[in-house]
Amino acid sequence: MLFPRNILYHIKKGSLPNLALRDKLRAILLGVAMLVIPYQVLPQACCSGGVPLGGSLGLGTADHKSLQFLATYDYNLLNDLMDVSEILPDDTRQRTTHSAILEVNYGVSPRFSIAAVLPLIRQERNIRSFGGVMDFTSAQGLGDAALLLKYRVFDPYKYPDLEWVVGAGPKFPTGRTNFTNNNGLAMAADMQPGSGSLDGLFWSFFQQRNVWLPTLSLMAVTTIRISGENRNYNQVQTYKFGNEFQFNLGVNYNTYLHWPVDIFTWFRYRNQSEDLIDGSTFPGSGGNWVYAIPGINLYFHPRMSWRISMDIPLYRKLEGTQLTTTYRFTTAISYSLPL
Repeated sequence: MLFPRNILYHIKKGSLPNLALRDKLRAILLGVAMLVIPYQVLPQACCSGGVPLGGSLGLGTADHKSLQFLATYDYNLLNDLMDVSEILPDDTRQRTTHSAILEVNYGVSPRFSIAAVLPLIRQERNIRSFGGVMDFTSAQGLGDAALLLKYRVFDPYKYPDLEWVVGAGPKFPTGRTNFTNNNGLAMAADMQPGSGSLDGLFWSFFQQRNVWLPTLSLMAVTTIRISGENRNYNQVQTYKFGNEFQFNLGVNYNTYLHWPVDIFTWFRYRNQSEDLIDGSTFPGSGGNWVYAIPGINLYFHPRMSWRISMDIPLYRKLEGTQLTTTYRFTTAISYSLPL
């Protein structure tokens, strides 16, 4: 939202004839600005529009004629207000994103599988205004579903310690994008469960077992999202989330503590280009992030495991001023079903 330039010019020059009127008008404009800034000038760097790429696509390829299920809960707390790389002192706003994600993987052949991802997303935002009054806004619903075809590059019988899986597919605009806030105004695009766009997803998983030790593995995961356009944003505008690139490099140590246990640590680099609205850059969007992600994976049944991990930010360089992740907590249960 932009203020009328002629009114601001006259206030600055002091050319309004009535001083009281000028003061009232200045107060009104200041009040409007304080209402507008939290909603439009400080976008949030979140897993916007559907599938949170960092917390989904967690399965490799399913065995031939078997089903794999992965149920994930992802809690993302965004409480750090940052200007480029500097954390700003601010306790007036907070964002949280809750994601429940179901991934189903079916082994079509020993080397091909099909994966479907279905997310449910809840966005919450708290803003404290003058006087300590909290304005709470939320939106929840089905996110953007995704479908991927995966291919195991190396024959598992010839290379049992080496696994490389690549996949690609669309992310469909199945999530709502028209939620409104408490004042009846359309929420920002990154507060909506869906993106409103048809996107392309590209994914790769690599694992080398028996690295130096029989119980040590090296892993790498790459995810790319090529974003489409939502041509019905606010009914009259076109919005495009920035393209996203993630590279994850990690080590996994397998041990036995009553049950088999994987102890792992990932390092994630994430880059997202700036969002576009009607072809112009949307301010306060895009940037670069680096996270450390320690966690464990417990195999308490031959076909079932439980994983827990946490994203800890190590480095952030953002475009403009944004509210970004303070920490992220993920837990998941996987189950394999032979058919």
